[in-house]
Amino acid sequence: MSKNTNWFYVLIAVMLVAMLFISGRYFKGSGESSVGIAQTSEYKLKTEKSALVMAIHVVPGMEVRAGELLVELTSDELEVDISKLINRIAIYKSERAEKAKLANAEISYIKAQMGITIEELDAKIQELESEMKMNEVIAKEFAIDQTNGDDSPMAIKIRSLKLQKQKHLEALNIKIEDVNQESTTELHLLENQIELLESELKLLETQKSKLNKYATASGVVKNVYVKPGEQVESFSSLLEINPLHPTTAVAYLVGKKSSEFDIGKVVSVSSYDQLRNSVQGKVIGYGSVSQLPDILQKSTASQAFGQQVFIEIPAENTFSNGEKVLIR
Repeated sequence: MSKNTNWFYVLIAVMLVAMLFISGRYFKGSGESSVGIAQTSEYKLKTEKSALVMAIHVVPGMEVRAGELLVELTSDELEVDISKLINRIAIYKSERAEKAKLANAEISYIKAQMGITIEELDAKIQELESEMKMNEVIAKEFAIDQTNGDDSPMAIKIRSLKLQKQKHLEALNIKIEDVNQESTTELHLLENQIELLESELKLLETQKSKLNKYATASGVVKNVYVKPGEQVESFSSLLEINPLHPTTAVAYLVGKKSSEFDIGKVVSVSSYDQLRNSVQGKVIGYGSVSQLPDILQKSTASQAFGQQVFIEIPAENTFSNGEKVLIR
């Protein structure tokens, strides 16, 4: 009984070694290469906002190219919001222009009003200065003694008038500065409101431009979920598209360390039978240890297992969905 038990454990050990040997031979090339399959991942186009379907330019089974217009949408709610913003911006801009005109008009009025007083003072000063010069000429001609010019009543009056003029000019500048400061504050507030509304308008116009849906990659239309004239809610699915070529390769590590395919590492992905069809891919993540797909199994008697490694590949490739590929 003991001998039979020993033979049983030996048999189990031999089978385990055989399975590991068979799994190790599934992979071509060096220890830094692995096999896998190329996979497509269909994608759905959705609307981010409730909208009305204006037109659909594709049908199921139709092949489309990247950038091709697929569905035309419009949103009455969005159009109303955009129209309201445009009107509010126009009103604020008109108010800004009117306030600037009012400020200039008020400054002109202050200058005109104060200018009358200053002109009257200038006229009196000129009149007194002319009279002083005439008196000086007469006094010299007839050799008449006169009071010192700077201390004479007339000179004192002239200085007083000039001081009044200076005070009026200072008052004029202060009033103009007050008007300018008040106007600048009001215009600055309006300018801020206009900028905020224009930013909001730009956001809505961006949303409007994104209403129409275009193919993000070449593919074949799998399903169309809406019809022209239909009102759709936010985040509703419109179309489902299968890419023409796989965008992901899944490698299976059997008897290899995951460090050989570090995340972010650039690898070469080529057709298993036609190595010349090669593209550059990037390791983007790991999956679980799972049974290899049938296309990778070489024996029906024993099934091989390996850890999944996901590799992103460009859409511009010649692989078919489910094709066996070699990753190096």
